[in-house]
Amino acid sequence: MVAHLRANLLLLVLTAVVCSVLYPLAILAVGQGLFPTKASGDIVAGPDGKPVGSRLIAQEFKGDEWFQPRPSAVGYTANASGGSNLGANNPNLRKRVVESLKSRSEKDGVPADAVTASGSGLDPHITLKNAEGQLDRVIAAWSAKKSLDPAQVRETVRGILTEASFAPLAGLAGGDSLVNVLEVNLQLATKLQ
Repeated sequence: MVAHLRANLLLLVLTAVVCSVLYPLAILAVGQGLFPTKASGDIVAGPDGKPVGSRLIAQEFKGDEWFQPRPSAVGYTANASGGSNLGANNPNLRKRVVESLKSRSEKDGVPADAVTASGSGLDPHITLKNAEGQLDRVIAAWSAKKSLDPAQVRETVRGILTEASFAPLAGLAGGDSLVNVLEVNLQLATKLQ
């Protein structure tokens, strides 16, 4: 009986060590070894070299000169991921959509991602169509802020959007082209400041 207790105790200790120490360390080593930037949060540095955000998490930008991410049901707080869970006929969702539409002026329809939150509330990407819908506001703000020719600003901003856009899964699944809002805004700050 004592031999069984010792064997069971040894098995319990070994299981605890493997599951609580060795396995997490192995997963950490694989993550850091194969995906070092992703495992570290994909932190992006600004022009001064200091961290300004993560490529993986949306953040709010204040001011008309910046492209805006999707609305966030969690206030862009990275420690509280979650969707709004508001149904299509919920008055709060309608109120938020109407408020979001006030700043839009597209003639051929506003993309859904401009007025609805993502499932996590922290999606860092918007569709290229959403970004193009914000183009006039961004160009006007930069032109006024820096006393620049609007045509020149438009050319620069269009170039940034073209360079930053990508198709998910290399376009194999179809869908709209996307841009990362943080990366686009950093390019704006670099090229127009």
